[in-house]
Amino acid sequence: MATVELLDDDSVPAPVRQVFDAVRAEYGFVPNILRAMANSPDLLAVFVPLWAQVYRSPAIGPRLRALAALGTAKAQDCTYCVAHMTASARRAGIAEHQIAVVGDLVGARSAFDDREALILETADALTRDPDGVTDELRARLTAEFGAAEVVTIVLAIGMYNLTSRFLKALSIDVEDLFDAAPTSTTA
Repeated sequence: MATVELLDDDSVPAPVRQVFDAVRAEYGFVPNILRAMANSPDLLAVFVPLWAQVYRSPAIGPRLRALAALGTAKAQDCTYCVAHMTASARRAGIAEHQIAVVGDLVGARSAFDDREALILETADALTRDPDGVTDELRARLTAEFGAAEVVTIVLAIGMYNLTSRFLKALSIDVEDLFDAAPTSTTA
């Protein structure tokens, strides 16, 4: 059970309802993370556009972004995040056998190309330790990706870490419409 109330459409002010309507139009539902954030409408108003821009940035494309997100979710051991990001990975064309090895860096090296495996390694390193991105890892990132790609990859991983910590701290449950296998936590 969530620490804060997950606000329904009738409990929010008109500007929040507009955000809910826009999200519902695009995704078919309003995620529980936004229902929790609606308790602070001013933060929701700035978070959603920032999140949407990071999510839609063309610098890395949907497949690489989905890998950054799922790699972060698995490293965080966040049930909510794994459910959402597994669905995103499927939409981005990532095969089930590949999804299954995300979180296993050795398995990822054989299931993904070098760029994809590098993103998974970066997500794991940055998620497990804020200082985990070593000079050697930075050198491989900049050798493989352009500046805009590196910035987008790292910012996406950072945003996914932010949302994961928010979800876990407030014990926000995943919506019933997701069927991803749960990990060991409830958030």
